[in-house]
Amino acid sequence: MLSNKNKISCITTGKRSSCFDGGKIPVMVILLCLGFSHFIMCSAQEPVSTGDMEIIHEKYVFADIHAHPSRFHRSSVEQISKEEIDTYLRGQIDLAVANVSSDAAYQGGYTDRDGTQVRRLRGNDAYELEPGEGYAFTLDRFARILKTVESGDAVLALTPESVLEAKKQGKLSLLAALEGADGLEGSIDNLRELHQKGLRLLQLLHFRDNLLGFNQTPPYEEGGLTEFGKEVVRECNRLGIIVDLAHSNTQTIMDALEISDDPVIFSHTGVKALYEGDRYLTDEEIIAIAGKGGMVGIWPTASLESLEGFVKHIDYVKNLVGVDHVGIASDLRGMSYIPEFGDEANFRALTGGLIAQGYTDDEVGKIMGGNFFRIWQEISR
Repeated sequence: MLSNKNKISCITTGKRSSCFDGGKIPVMVILLCLGFSHFIMCSAQEPVSTGDMEIIHEKYVFADIHAHPSRFHRSSVEQISKEEIDTYLRGQIDLAVANVSSDAAYQGGYTDRDGTQVRRLRGNDAYELEPGEGYAFTLDRFARILKTVESGDAVLALTPESVLEAKKQGKLSLLAALEGADGLEGSIDNLRELHQKGLRLLQLLHFRDNLLGFNQTPPYEEGGLTEFGKEVVRECNRLGIIVDLAHSNTQTIMDALEISDDPVIFSHTGVKALYEGDRYLTDEEIIAIAGKGGMVGIWPTASLESLEGFVKHIDYVKNLVGVDHVGIASDLRGMSYIPEFGDEANFRALTGGLIAQGYTDDEVGKIMGGNFFRIWQEISR
């Protein structure tokens, strides 16, 4: 046991810590701090809580880990609008995960290039498509992300380093993603082609069961990750693509965690212990994802009712598995939001809510994007 007579502080850098008490340092203390800095807390100093958004943002990449800006995935648009990009930048967001809902090709709920509105189907109902149509739809929507980048309004997030460079220049990075891997049409080659075009995150499921696994919304069916789903997870690991389990049922989640060599995320959800919804996660699921080194994203849905409710869900995850395993996802322009976030997408309100709740600077930075960015760095390596 260390004596309480002298306050001992440790400054940790990498794997080493420097400890001091203003006088002589016992050899045992030096050994403890140098050799076991990953296993013990050597600091008696209080965590920093400046409450200054600018200071926090300077240190961390802020990320919206699941979004559909300008509803580019369903609307008839050429690209994500400049106004939407500016909204992100005003909110201090550096990185937005832009998702193509490739299952829309099968279930509708989108406007075609000629202005035709395709009626949305529910459950596992689907339109019959010719081979190649699902992938063509995916490529068309994916091209809108690339068009946004080509216009100079944003930067394509190909590597973590590219995001850091874009942040220095005051530009938003778009991380290209699929919500539901339906558009792959069962082809691993299509996954590889999309990766070459810039795909860096793959959400396996959306609103219907597909060739990869089973989703968490009615009509609920038992089942887990399929053989093709396992192949896709392994290939994502090889290519450095983030695997997103959002919308996946429990068995699919557990199967993916067993197969994946990398951490996985569950990008947009809430805590089932606080709200009994189909799209929410149980404690066991959250613990399993965090145990793999992954994270869950809390999204500001109407069911959370207020900013206080939003922070309450984040608080729950923090207390359950630690602050390193939670983030935020707006589902921007995809659904209703809590009043404080509003139609103007006030990301600063989310940051402010965490600060008001007493979160430290580092905790706020991790939740607002640092955790996601760290996981992406790990997967990229």
